[in-house]
Amino acid sequence: MRASYLLCFVLLILLSGCKKEQSSVPAELLFGQTWYNTFQEDGDEFLVFKREPPTGRGYESFRLEADGQFQEQGIAPADGVEFRPGIWTREDANKYRIRFLDNTWQGYLLEVRLIDKQTLHARRVH
Repeated sequence: MRASYLLCFVLLILLSGCKKEQSSVPAELLFGQTWYNTFQEDGDEFLVFKREPPTGRGYESFRLEADGQFQEQGIAPADGVEFRPGIWTREDANKYRIRFLDNTWQGYLLEVRLIDKQTLHARRVH
């Protein structure tokens, strides 16, 4: 009887230590789409991105291509538009290492979570 309790306890500890595998964001929903920053946070340090550009002046966006190309668009001085081309490599199921072609821009790790076909949550980790 004690052995069965001990066995159950050991199994419980082993199972609680198992790491749940993170599912990958579907490529057809992430790649080839321009994602626009809404400047809203989801309360979990992730920013909310939409497929439609926000109304008003200036916005930031990014785009990942399936072939490893990356494009980031941001607000430049005097409210201009600045394009920052780069490349990405996958580091984990939903993590992409971003490197810019212009070394004056600091690269970062982009972590993404797809909410639906129109909404994406992402954060930059420097």
